[in-house]
Amino acid sequence: MTTMNEGQEGSIATERLLLRPFSKNDREAVLDLYSDSKTMRYWSKEPITSLDEADSLIEAEIEWPAKEKCFNWAIALPDSNRLIGKICLFHLSERNRRAEIGYLLNRKLWGKGYMSEALACVLAYGFGELKLHRVEADTDPQNLASLALLEKFGFVREGFFKDRWYVHGKWHDSVMLGLLESTFNKKVPA
Repeated sequence: MTTMNEGQEGSIATERLLLRPFSKNDREAVLDLYSDSKTMRYWSKEPITSLDEADSLIEAEIEWPAKEKCFNWAIALPDSNRLIGKICLFHLSERNRRAEIGYLLNRKLWGKGYMSEALACVLAYGFGELKLHRVEADTDPQNLASLALLEKFGFVREGFFKDRWYVHGKWHDSVMLGLLESTFNKKVPA
């Protein structure tokens, strides 16, 4: 397996996106992304409200790969380099060749296939470069768009957890999904 933080310095280009490290220049885009209540509805943290919070969040996103075994990318549009989302592989287990995936996209760009493109790239990276055997996703069962996206890639619902997350002043359930490398190779969407 590739060393966990190898490659984090670089960027990965897809047909329409650039997956790159977070930058301090992302502050307005981060505020736009993380302050929108509809975008953050199924995220495990409350929306932010200020540029100072955006700066703190960026600092945490930049430091995360050095502190923990993870790969964390800002999703940007290559022509402007403007951040439109994030995607990450985290809770990496070298011994078990397993990771969890998480992602978030600016609501203004939902329905354009950007997250599908980013997910295809990161899953290929995880199963290819990192030699992962399994990728897991923890999703709110009410997040139908995310569930449909994951299932499009071959993720299978494997577990249900009642009242797993306390966010936005209430308890939220969780669905755990899993994708094996052997299944991914057969299920990459067109």
